[in-house]
Amino acid sequence: MSPLTDPGGGGLPARLGRFISQPPVRRALPWFAGVGAAGLAGLLWLEMAPAPQRVLYTSLNDSERANVVAALDKASIRYSINNQTGAISVGEDDLYKARMVAAADGTLATPETGEQMIDKLPLGASRTVEGQRLQAARERELELTIMQIEGVEAVRVHLAEPEKSAFVRDNAAPTASVMLKLARGRQLAAGQVTAIVNLVAGSVPGLSIEAVKVIDQQGHLLSSGRPGDIDRIEMQARLEDKLRQQVESLLTPMLGAGNFSSEIQVDLDMNQQTSARESYDKQGVVRSETQTASQSTASATPSGVPGVLSNTPPPQAQPSAGPPAATPSGNATPGPANSDSSTTRTYELGREVAVTNAGPGKIRRLSVAVALSAAAMAKAKPGEIDQIKQLVGAAVGADTARGDQIAVVMRNFQQVPIETPKFWETPWFAMAVRNGVALLAVLLTLLLGVRPLIKALKRDPAPATGEPPEPAERDADTPGEGARRSGTAQGAFAGSATVDPETLGLQVGLAQRLVREKPDTAVAALRQMLGDTEAEPTR
Repeated sequence: MSPLTDPGGGGLPARLGRFISQPPVRRALPWFAGVGAAGLAGLLWLEMAPAPQRVLYTSLNDSERANVVAALDKASIRYSINNQTGAISVGEDDLYKARMVAAADGTLATPETGEQMIDKLPLGASRTVEGQRLQAARERELELTIMQIEGVEAVRVHLAEPEKSAFVRDNAAPTASVMLKLARGRQLAAGQVTAIVNLVAGSVPGLSIEAVKVIDQQGHLLSSGRPGDIDRIEMQARLEDKLRQQVESLLTPMLGAGNFSSEIQVDLDMNQQTSARESYDKQGVVRSETQTASQSTASATPSGVPGVLSNTPPPQAQPSAGPPAATPSGNATPGPANSDSSTTRTYELGREVAVTNAGPGKIRRLSVAVALSAAAMAKAKPGEIDQIKQLVGAAVGADTARGDQIAVVMRNFQQVPIETPKFWETPWFAMAVRNGVALLAVLLTLLLGVRPLIKALKRDPAPATGEPPEPAERDADTPGEGARRSGTAQGAFAGSATVDPETLGLQVGLAQRLVREKPDTAVAALRQMLGDTEAEPTR
């Protein structure tokens, strides 16, 4: 007897088939299949999904990033590059291996910092060597700082610091020059150049902004030394854009978008003026007043000191015609009277000191040109253009006394053809196709794979309504009787168009018991049934 057979007949496949054919097992089989499929999908995902990513390098330029990627490809290390930041990421298990590969290949050469240069200063160095090393360290720190600016790939800084002299008139101011290597297609803005100049000037004592020169790899002088012109252009552009937006906001509701065009030219005064004025009040206020008065009277009686001219007798009288004048006796004629007075006044004057600073950016002249579409103004009245002109002048703040000009004309506009992309070139079409293909694949998998499998697993045999009679069991012991009954069942199926459910249940139960207990008899009956079925068409 074979070890894979049992006394009841049949091998291991038969035993496995009988085990699966049991109704509880068949009902639980879909659940086991679903759990197994989920576990298998999880294992496949863990096997195929990438490992957790770790950032390898973040701030690299394009050339350094290309060298690192080439080294990783050479070492067969999987990596990913962030399209937004350019950071290179590798798997968590390959992080330190990737770092060692990049370091061993020499793709990244970390520049030496100024602190490291000072630490390497040899012991007992002379004062000249020490000064040069300190200057080189300062230049290196400036280079590392400027390289953080976006768009700068490499930089060189040269500082010229003359030695201080004991004579003040012999001292020279330091100067600096900066050489920038910009990335391909990049250009520094005027504000960035000004920031670099101020950074270098602020890092060196006594270095002025005018003494710093900045050039790029093509030999273009970026620091022109006239920042006022750049500020004027930027301020003028911002002011013109602001005024143009005001005109568009005014005319768009009236005429509609595309029915007008406007251009504005602003002339700015970038001179910075400072004026001081000092004035006094003409009507002063009396602060103090002082008055002084004196008076004296002279006597007619001769008096004086003997021996001086005051004792001289009067001159001899001369005779005159007419009666003599009477002279009162005993009364002296009074002498002349003298008086003196003075007045002193002190005035307080009001003083006013005014200092005026006029900053740059004053508008000298304003020119506005507006073109209106003739089609949009076809039904306009004659006076509407003048009204639009007044509205535009009020919107931009035009001043006729300043010499501002506003021109509004009507012209025929030519529509610019706009080429719309084909629908299959739009982003939404590619997304819709991708999602549709994924959905169709899922539906086909469910309909063609999962659904038939579930139906096959859930198909249970029809339950028997009753046990077959006992004689039938005895008759089934013999192969001939089993074959006869099988032939009878086949004839019943073939001869009757309608099958009784009760009879069908009895026959199916008998067939199952026959297969379970007498496999050899069942095989013989099945061969007989197949032989009869194949022989019918030949008759």
